[in-house]
Amino acid sequence: MLSAAAVIATGATCGTLALSATAAPLASAGNPLARLTADQIAKKAVTDLKAASSFHYHGSGKASGQTISISMSVTHKGCTGWIGDGSHGGFAILAIGTTVWIQPNDKFWEYAGVPASEVSAVHGKWLKTTGTGSSSLSAAFAPFCKANKLVSALALQLTGLVKGKTIKISGHPALQLHNRSGRERIYVSISSKPEILRIKDGGTINFSAYGKHVTLTPPPASDVISVPGASLRAHSLQHLLRGL
Repeated sequence: MLSAAAVIATGATCGTLALSATAAPLASAGNPLARLTADQIAKKAVTDLKAASSFHYHGSGKASGQTISISMSVTHKGCTGWIGDGSHGGFAILAIGTTVWIQPNDKFWEYAGVPASEVSAVHGKWLKTTGTGSSSLSAAFAPFCKANKLVSALALQLTGLVKGKTIKISGHPALQLHNRSGRERIYVSISSKPEILRIKDGGTINFSAYGKHVTLTPPPASDVISVPGASLRAHSLQHLLRGL
C-alpha cells in the first residue's frame, strides 16, 4: 500500500502515542471483534473513519533525508493543521469548503524566496485562495483534508489481513491487523465500532479525537493576502510545496 509513508512524505507534525505491547492474544469473551475476520474489521474501521464527523491524525517520517511532520484535524466542512519539516520550515493550513488559507512560518517564507530582510512584512500573514480546479490549493490539500481522499492516499490494504497481537495506544486496547509480511499494520480500537488508531508501513500515522468538536474560523481579513488562482497555478503552489 502507498500508505502512511506516502502521506508523511507529502508533508505533515507529530507526536508518538504511548505504546505497550502485550503477548496475550485477543480475548474472545465479551470482545465484539472476535467473530469478525481481519478483513471485515479493517473495512468496518475504514467505513467508520469516512463517516466520522471529525478526527485528528498526526505523524512523522523521513523523506529525502528530512523529517516531515503533519498534524491535522479533519471535519466534513474542512480541516486545520500544520505541515512542515526541519530544514525548510512549514505552514499552518485552514480549509473551509473550497477556500484554503496557508500561513507559512518565517523559515518557509525564506525558503519560498522572500529575502530575510523582508520576512517581517509577511510574518504571520495568511495566503488565501479559492477554487476547485485540479491545480488549486483545495485540490492539493484534499488528500489531507477529506476522509475519503485520505483513505485513498493511504491505499489501505483491506484484503488478506491477519489478526495480530493486542496492544494499548494511549491506554486504549487496540487490535493489530497486518498483511502476511507483517510490514503493513493497522491498529483498531477493540469495540463494536472499531476506529483506526494507528497505521504503520514505513511511516507512522496516529488517529484520535473521533467526533470531537473542531472550530474552523477564517483568519482576520487584515492578516490575509489573497492569491489569484491563475498565478498560483502557474508557479506559487509548486514553489510553496516543493520538497514537501
